[in-house]
Amino acid sequence: MFDDGITLFQVIALLSTAVLVVALFLKLNISPILGYFVAGAVLGTHGFKIVEFSSPMETFAEFGIVFLLFLIGLELTLDRIMSMRLHVFGLGTLQVIITALLIILICRVFGNSSSASIIIGCAFALSSTAIVLQVLQETGMESNQVGRLSIAVLLMQDFTVVPLLVLVALLGNNAPQNLLLPIAMSLIRAGLVLLLIFVAGRLLLRPFFKIIASTKSSELFIATTLLIVLGAAYITEKLELSMAMGAFVAGLLLAETEYRHEVEQVIFPFKSLLLGLFFMTVGMSIDLRTLAENIGLITGVALALMTLKASIIIGLAKLFGFKTGPAINAGLLLAQGSEFALILFKLDSSTAILDASLVNILVSAVTMSMAFTPLFSSIGAMVANKLEAPDRIVEEDELIQLMRASVADIDNHVVIAGFGRVGRMVARMLSEERINYIAIDVDSKIVERAQDEGFPIFKGNINKRTTLEAIAADRASTIVLSMQNGVTSKKAVALISQSFPHATIVVRVSDFSDIKTYRKLGAHKLVPETYETGLQIGAEVLQSVGLGSFAIASLKERFRACDYAIPKSIAKE
Repeated sequence: MFDDGITLFQVIALLSTAVLVVALFLKLNISPILGYFVAGAVLGTHGFKIVEFSSPMETFAEFGIVFLLFLIGLELTLDRIMSMRLHVFGLGTLQVIITALLIILICRVFGNSSSASIIIGCAFALSSTAIVLQVLQETGMESNQVGRLSIAVLLMQDFTVVPLLVLVALLGNNAPQNLLLPIAMSLIRAGLVLLLIFVAGRLLLRPFFKIIASTKSSELFIATTLLIVLGAAYITEKLELSMAMGAFVAGLLLAETEYRHEVEQVIFPFKSLLLGLFFMTVGMSIDLRTLAENIGLITGVALALMTLKASIIIGLAKLFGFKTGPAINAGLLLAQGSEFALILFKLDSSTAILDASLVNILVSAVTMSMAFTPLFSSIGAMVANKLEAPDRIVEEDELIQLMRASVADIDNHVVIAGFGRVGRMVARMLSEERINYIAIDVDSKIVERAQDEGFPIFKGNINKRTTLEAIAADRASTIVLSMQNGVTSKKAVALISQSFPHATIVVRVSDFSDIKTYRKLGAHKLVPETYETGLQIGAEVLQSVGLGSFAIASLKERFRACDYAIPKSIAKE
């Protein structure tokens, strides 16, 4: 038997096993998520019984989800949430409802009671936020269509957690006839609580962090960041909402401040460590004896669940205008059961609506579906790449349709024309900031290579109006012309400024000689590459002779302010 606490030896056992197993899985090019599952299964109650799945460990593991949702909020921003609203509240809502109803119907056909069927259907309708986001990060898909679709669905699923918890409690009290009012009240209460946190955060967070940052104490900044995350999680938990939802709202609020990047750097190590612990606790929940005795049934349930959910998500994604490749990829990625299902089944154990043996099989099936996720995601990516592979000559009309589909779910995006070294660097910076963009280039080899690396790019000519319309230039915030050909750039500036005057046009130029012409054509921002190279070399020289970084940055800005002003004044003549 074990105490409620955890000993130093158990901590060492957890860390050492995780390091060894995860390192082995990475060496074998297998997702580390599976490594954490295996480590947990080996150490847990159903393995060598070195570490028991205790309440303190469960709490720490849940903090992994809390920090993960906080980082999601930190990366999304309110503007991005609003731009995703159709897919969050439309596609996401339909996915939860349709999946739950179909599974409830299937459970009833197999003889389960109404209450048991509702619990299973609602639990299976959700996907694993932790695993899906981890896979997205591992594969670099956060900013493409697969990432946007997956995050939209996951957000809606997270919003349904509160009413589902209320639903299970009511079913346990044998009050199915009174479900609507309590669920509606829980949603209203949740909305009011989140609104209160949101308003208070908008008013207080920025000035509070400004005061903390002015102390220049890294320790105080770290402590403040942890206080904000855990404080928001604590408030929502005490008000009978999920801790993760409070952390998510806190992340959204901090995303609007200038301290976003510093906060992200503070939280990331905590998230990674605690999320690994969460995956290990999932592995500990696997009853190896039940798995061995019912391997066929459990595998069948897991595969049936994943097939059903993937089919629903793929169909809805197509209905909402996503291309077939990203729809299949996202469908297979979101097909698993959720960590929330494990929580629901645990809550139900006190009401005994579900038979204990059935709960063991369902928990094992959910865990197995989680373990299958990296494999299913890889299959989805391969299918998507095959469908979109440029292994044949694509007719121009078909290419235009592909472009339209790729930007159907975004607006205020950035268009990059020319994907050489400059365009690629711009794309990487936009990806880092989770800013939506689409790139085009006339060189087939450049396009194919970039597509293989996961960049959202198509072969296209920026000087064709049909291409500009296909990439939604009318909804773009900025159009970057990074090609070296000056003639092509000037034609593009003239066309874009006349047809899409709202868009900011940023142009790469060789030096200051053509800036007057570009400005007359309608360009807004021009970056002379030889001049910027000279500034950078000068800065390196100054640093090598001992000048400080602040002084160098100030000097570079003075040079820019002076030298960039001359072409501007000339252009106004």
